[in-house]
Amino acid sequence: MIIFDIINLSFRKRKENVTPILPHTRFSGNLRPSLTGCLIAAILVICMLAMPVSGAGEKFIWSEPQLTATIEGSYEFFPGNTYSVTVLIENMAVDTEELLALDYPMMEIDPADALGTDAALTSGDAPVIVKSDSYMVGNIGQGESLTVTYSIYVNDGAEAGSYNLVLMTESRYVFSSYFDESGELRYDFRNSIQETEIPVKIKGKFIPEELNVTTENLNSGKEGYINVGFINSGYAFGKDAEAEIILSPYAPVTVEEGSVYLGDIASGDAGSARFKAIVSGDVESGIYPAEFIVIYTDEFGNSAQSEVAVIGIPVGKGPKFEVLSEEITFSPGDTGSVCVEYRNTGDATAYGANSRITAKSPFTAVTDSVILGDISPGETVTAEYKLSLDGKAILKPYALNSEIKYRDEYDNLCLSDELKVELIAVQKSGIGELITNPVVDALILAVILFGIYFVLRKKNQK
Repeated sequence: MIIFDIINLSFRKRKENVTPILPHTRFSGNLRPSLTGCLIAAILVICMLAMPVSGAGEKFIWSEPQLTATIEGSYEFFPGNTYSVTVLIENMAVDTEELLALDYPMMEIDPADALGTDAALTSGDAPVIVKSDSYMVGNIGQGESLTVTYSIYVNDGAEAGSYNLVLMTESRYVFSSYFDESGELRYDFRNSIQETEIPVKIKGKFIPEELNVTTENLNSGKEGYINVGFINSGYAFGKDAEAEIILSPYAPVTVEEGSVYLGDIASGDAGSARFKAIVSGDVESGIYPAEFIVIYTDEFGNSAQSEVAVIGIPVGKGPKFEVLSEEITFSPGDTGSVCVEYRNTGDATAYGANSRITAKSPFTAVTDSVILGDISPGETVTAEYKLSLDGKAILKPYALNSEIKYRDEYDNLCLSDELKVELIAVQKSGIGELITNPVVDALILAVILFGIYFVLRKKNQK
């Protein structure tokens, strides 16, 4: 080694310039070390301990990169969704105590650097699909970190539980260095392939499917019910579940109850919810979209929400009626039948229908209600009422209110809107007018009385 060559050369020159000293006979052949020799020996020992091995071809062994990976942000995911996952990669390499004790020669490359790092995320044992390819992230120095974002899809049928994604990294690092014969520092590179597990948690999702929506009396201007049946096809256990229907603020249907309690619903269980609702008036029949969700407590005690299911709420016109009768004439003082025709213009049958007319002065009702029976959509029925008109009634048009009471398909008792029946009070014509004329009546009475008088007088003369 170079240091030993220098010391030997110095020692040889010292021997040439110093007169040899013969041992004294009284030492019996044993030499005592001189002060100079002790000093030289001490210097040699110190140099050997303090100086690293640096001869030509001698190697220096170093540390190597240690890469770790964690997810930035939430590590909890739900089935059936795509996520952008940001992975933090850190070089946590730490030199050993032996290496830290050495006096490193000056180097341009840190032996703990991960050089030209390629990072690929794999699914590991997690029920996910990694959509992103590997990334060349470059050099990661000792104590440095960087982030890489991957796209993953969690399978629809993923079961709830804890899993591990795996980050595969491949990089180069300085395994060792050495001085060649010319004294130049050389590097020996090696490949480093590392696998790092990244913990993730798949949360069971409550998925309402096979939805069946029915309605009761949910017709224009009426109050009814919305029934939603479903099956939890997800893997989440829904504790203390509640169902909600969310409608557009512009929808003609309003749910009167905010939510409906369902109880506990396990994976594969069926559930049903019944909502009370009201429909605004004058609404055309149709199906109106809404969102159905289930709010529940998950297995971790946290409040969770199911996937949103889009449902259609059928709204009908229900039985609707109109009066077809033309103007009905009535003369003051008359009592008679008034026939009114009704047509069901709605889209549902009115069962066990009864009609009623409300008479007001100057009319009085002798018969004010009629049994009509079932009235199908588009069907026309006739109701015959018996009315009287006061003899002193003013000759003008009148309108009487009528309504139809019926039962719907769910046996709910319903009442139609008010239906106007137009009547016109007119003067009697012809014989009828003469008979009802007071003057004519007086003349007739006078004629009758005169006739009776004439007959009686003639009998007395005989």
